[in-house]
Amino acid sequence: MICARCDKPIRPNEPYDPVDKFSPSAGGMVLHVHRRLCKQPPTQTAPEDQTHRRIYR
Repeated sequence: MICARCDKPIRPNEPYDPVDKFSPSAGGMVLHVHRRLCKQPPTQTAPEDQTHRRIYR
Protein backbone atom coordinates (compact mmCIF):
# COMPACT_ATOMS: atom_id res chain seq x y z
CA MET A 1 0.00 0.00 0.00
CA ILE A 2 1.11 3.57 -0.68
CA CYS A 3 0.37 6.49 1.64
CA ALA A 4 -1.78 9.12 -0.09
CA ARG A 5 -0.13 11.91 1.92
CA CYS A 6 3.62 11.22 1.52
CA ASP A 7 3.68 8.70 -1.41
CA LYS A 8 5.82 6.28 0.59
CA PRO A 9 4.95 2.64 1.25
CA ILE A 10 2.95 1.59 4.27
CA ARG A 11 4.81 -1.44 5.58
CA PRO A 12 3.12 -4.60 6.87
CA ASN A 13 1.99 -4.28 10.50
CA GLU A 14 2.37 -0.47 10.31
CA PRO A 15 -0.77 1.36 11.51
CA TYR A 16 -2.72 3.30 8.88
CA ASP A 17 -6.07 5.02 8.55
CA PRO A 18 -8.50 4.75 5.62
CA VAL A 19 -9.66 8.09 4.18
CA ASP A 20 -12.73 8.40 1.95
CA LYS A 21 -12.25 10.55 -1.15
CA PHE A 22 -15.48 11.77 -2.67
CA SER A 23 -15.88 12.67 -6.33
CA PRO A 24 -18.90 14.46 -7.78
CA SER A 25 -18.31 13.00 -11.25
CA ALA A 26 -17.57 9.37 -10.39
CA GLY A 27 -17.56 6.86 -7.59
CA GLY A 28 -15.46 7.70 -4.56
CA MET A 29 -12.44 5.76 -3.42
CA VAL A 30 -10.70 4.82 -0.20
CA LEU A 31 -7.14 6.10 0.27
CA HIS A 32 -4.74 5.04 3.01
CA VAL A 33 -2.50 7.30 5.10
CA HIS A 34 0.02 6.64 7.87
CA ARG A 35 -1.59 6.88 11.28
CA ARG A 36 1.40 8.89 12.55
CA LEU A 37 1.37 12.18 10.66
CA CYS A 38 3.94 12.01 7.88
CA LYS A 39 5.53 14.94 6.10
CA GLN A 40 3.73 15.92 2.92
CA PRO A 41 6.12 16.42 -0.03
CA PRO A 42 6.21 19.88 -1.62
CA THR A 43 4.03 20.30 -4.69
CA GLN A 44 3.87 22.96 -7.36
CA THR A 45 0.30 23.83 -8.25
CA ALA A 46 0.94 26.60 -10.78
CA PRO A 47 3.57 27.18 -13.46
CA GLU A 48 6.59 29.27 -12.57
CA ASP A 49 6.43 32.94 -13.56
CA GLN A 50 8.99 33.34 -16.35
CA THR A 51 9.05 37.16 -16.36
CA HIS A 52 11.36 37.39 -13.34
CA ARG A 53 13.71 34.66 -14.43
CA ARG A 54 17.18 35.63 -15.61
CA ILE A 55 18.63 33.75 -18.53
CA TYR A 56 22.37 33.25 -18.51
CA ARG A 57 24.08 32.67 -21.84
